[in-house]
Amino acid sequence: MKKESLVKRLAISLSYVAVTAILLVIFWAGSLTGNSGLEGVFNAYKMIFPLIISIAFAVGIGFDHSGAAALAGAVGYLVFGASFSVLIDAKAQFLVNAPISIFGGEVKGQIFFIICGLVMGLVSGMMYNKFYNIKMPEWLAFFGGRRFVPIITSVVALFIGSFVANIVLPHL
Repeated sequence: MKKESLVKRLAISLSYVAVTAILLVIFWAGSLTGNSGLEGVFNAYKMIFPLIISIAFAVGIGFDHSGAAALAGAVGYLVFGASFSVLIDAKAQFLVNAPISIFGGEVKGQIFFIICGLVMGLVSGMMYNKFYNIKMPEWLAFFGGRRFVPIITSVVALFIGSFVANIVLPHL
């Protein structure tokens, strides 16, 4: 299989994100009708939008656009969010729309987590490209190849979440 250039893979990722953004606008327009069910759908989709962006970028960056890259993107973002949330406030649940203090002012948390979803998607896609064909010893062979990618992505996401919570946010 011929590998695509990075620019083409980024364009594919952006096309996935564009489709999800169009869906977000459609759900937003539906929520304006006053129907509480459509408002609930819009709010739920808005909360998982960073996760969808992470999956879209992981699949787009992965050289063969595999489902294992999508799983790595989802696992990476969820582990990042869990480690980040616990380190910011141990009693809080998964912080996906709480305001975050950046540059001395309150920033809507959704924008921050969309950027984090983008970063985790890029990291997950690059991890997939690096480790999709790794060979493990015979007794660990089940976890080799594409099954290894979500495992190593979760470890990397744990460190990225800790880095953002402990080093990046206090200095902004």
